[in-house]
Amino acid sequence: MLAFAGEVLVDLILEAKDPLRFAGVLGGSALNTATTLSRLGFPVRFFSEVGSDWLSRWSQEEMARRGLDLRLQRHAGPMPLALVRLDEGGEASYSFHRPFRAAYRPEPGGLRGVRAFHFASLFALEGRTAGGVEALLKEAEGEGALLSYDPNLRAAPTPEARRRLEGYLARVDLLKLSLEDARFLFPEGPVEAVRRLLPPLKVLTLGPEGAVAFLGRKEVRLPGEKVAVADTVGAGDSFTAGLLALLLRKGYGKGTLPRLALEDLEEALRGAIALSALACTVRGAYLPEEGLRAWRGRYLGD
Repeated sequence: MLAFAGEVLVDLILEAKDPLRFAGVLGGSALNTATTLSRLGFPVRFFSEVGSDWLSRWSQEEMARRGLDLRLQRHAGPMPLALVRLDEGGEASYSFHRPFRAAYRPEPGGLRGVRAFHFASLFALEGRTAGGVEALLKEAEGEGALLSYDPNLRAAPTPEARRRLEGYLARVDLLKLSLEDARFLFPEGPVEAVRRLLPPLKVLTLGPEGAVAFLGRKEVRLPGEKVAVADTVGAGDSFTAGLLALLLRKGYGKGTLPRLALEDLEEALRGAIALSALACTVRGAYLPEEGLRAWRGRYLGD
């Protein structure tokens, strides 16, 4: 069993401006990653929150349809929204509407027996959710699970959020972040700053230029794949799914990740880049079935 924690939002992607017209899809960084791994055949448990309106009920039904084992806290109030505007190159800018105010408190015992726990994004940096995320982290550590984290920043973190993020970096085994994340955190020399961070394995995505991974003093860098870009929504989350799928399928976990063979790291990085490129060929973060099946055959051998 793999476990994930993160926010769930309904992404409203701008389709026209006069009048405003949107296409709605379910979104959230950790949810996107969890969905892809579930579709690849991994058992996935997902921790998050929903509201109490009809859109919240639709969101819960959609998550269940994706095969996720749900652990959801329900709040009084509407479902969070993210309004998404795409530029000519498919890059997204966001306007978030997040109404929840009560603290997030997951029920204990939900991480019993998990192999890996991945958490991400705004959900991990808010004061309101910090206690719940900490409880999940402690439980995952007690289970000996591999801990994976993706900051997925949309702006430079506040001092409080930075302190929380730095605390995570001292505990996780795998850190995945984008070049944009690194620039928010380390404006001067972001790549070198990432190289020096504490987690055993750091993976930095570089957009069209591919990705680079740092394992101790070793470095693996691979180019990106050229595709016709529909948009970049969920590309980083698909990358994380591919990376975790290949590392876990090869048997790597918390104790063995620091001894990761470079050829296995290179293969995982190549597969993650390919899955990220696939995400760029469609609108939204839900990968096309035919492409996902082909990726699975090529990289997972089934």
